Amino acid sequence: MKSTKKVPWQDPIVGEIRRNWEKYAAKFDFDLEKIYLDLKRQEEETEGPVVSFIREAPTATSPPAAPAHPSKRRDT
Repeated sequence: MKSTKKVPWQDPIVGEIRRNWEKYAAKFDFDLEKIYLDLKRQEEETEGPVVSFIREAPTATSPPAAPAHPSKRRDT
């Protein structure tokens, strides 16, 4: 009987991102400090707003935020 080895499914988008990362990182000899400095340079050259992921404290006029994971429990 022939044994069949299962090959894990490969996401083509993830594969493309990984290939692009490899090419980009190779330009800087995979040196994270050099990569960081290049990204900061690109950020400074970019016109327009830079997205901040820092959450602001809610104010009294802010609507309440929905829970991240709604409870599965039901009160009856």
